[in-house]
Order: sequence, then C-alpha cells, then structure tokens
Amino acid sequence: MGKLKGYTKKRNFSQSPEPKPKTVRSGDFPPGEQGRFVVQEHHARRLHWDFRLEMDGVLKSWALPKGPPREKGERRLAVEVEDHPLEYMNFQGVIPEGNYGAGKGIIWDRGLYALLEKKPGKIKAVLRGERLQGAFLLVKRGKEENQWLMIKYQ
Repeated sequence: MGKLKGYTKKRNFSQSPEPKPKTVRSGDFPPGEQGRFVVQEHHARRLHWDFRLEMDGVLKSWALPKGPPREKGERRLAVEVEDHPLEYMNFQGVIPEGNYGAGKGIIWDRGLYALLEKKPGKIKAVLRGERLQGAFLLVKRGKEENQWLMIKYQ
C-alpha cells in the first residue's frame, strides 16, 4: 500500500468514517480505455471540491478551491493532494472535528472518463459525468510541485 502511505498516515480510522484502503490495483488505463472519476464537495475549513481520477490503481486527487471549470476555456486552480483509495469513490459523510479534513463531504458528480493523454505534468481526459461533460486538461503550472490547472477545452 505504498501509494497510499500519505493517506493512511493522515487518518485515524477509529475516529473517522473514511474508508480504510483495501484494494490497490496495479497498472493504468491505456489511452481510450475508461476509468471512473468522482467530484466530492467538501465543507472543510474552507469549502472546496475534490476531483479524483481512478488511475495507477488509486484515486489521483486534486483540491479545487473554486470548483471544477464548467465552460469551455475556463481554468481553475487544482492543488494535487495525496492519493486516495479506490473505496473513496463512494465516500460521503462527516469527518469529525480534530481529524484531518474535518467537515462534511458529499458526492457532487461522478461518472466515467476516457484517458486521451498522460505525460508527466499533463493529463487529458474526456469526462462523462452527471454534471461534468467534455474534454478537460490537467496541467502542472510553474515550479510549485502540487500546483496544477484544470481547464475545460471542449
């Protein structure tokens, strides 16, 4: 569970209803194959949305302070956070005060995505969700290791 070390280190599973990792798949989806995604609205210290792509056997995750882009050409800051377990795909609930990420989380959107391109610092995908539809680009920005942009381009 090396990929989820950051996730498990930050959580106390005896206090938080968040799922304990059970499954880590190996491999990735080749271009054109479908994976799952979820967007969780997280009422933590500051309201934000957590965007998660099933990739590399885990949920690759970014915090979106202003939510996902909805219109073509719109760009939003996406802060990369620790990978989450696949079990987090269906997580909704309240993380108690005193725990990392305390606050209420609800599923805002979910669906399938087709991976178009994946390179270091760049991910292109077509999302087919209940709310998010179309082509999106995640691209690393600047020298900050965890700073990305999420752009809707179609």
